[in-house]
Amino acid sequence: MDTAHVEIDLGFFRLVWMLFLVRPRLSIDGVVETRRWGKHEVTLPAGRHVIEAWFPYLWPGKVCRGSITIELVADKSYKLRYRPTWLFVSGKMTVVEQVMLPAATVRQLP
Repeated sequence: MDTAHVEIDLGFFRLVWMLFLVRPRLSIDGVVETRRWGKHEVTLPAGRHVIEAWFPYLWPGKVCRGSITIELVADKSYKLRYRPTWLFVSGKMTVVEQVMLPAATVRQLP
């Protein structure tokens, strides 16, 4: 099976010290895991995946949920970054580094 390497950085602005008291959740295609703040490496099969991150605060729920749907190419590496914004506002999951596609070639039509 062809796989891709994904590094996910779960982080926050350090002056929001209350986030040191909670642990973020990471969901890949609906499978939820409790993680620590920091970088995490996962290997996923090539294809389309939905990756989400959030944290529980005063009650169970998805506070500052950030998600992304990404198409992974086999044998390539990707870097994603999750950052919560203001409390109770959606977080942000972005692609920091991804595969560069080959340049297009131009052909003269006859």
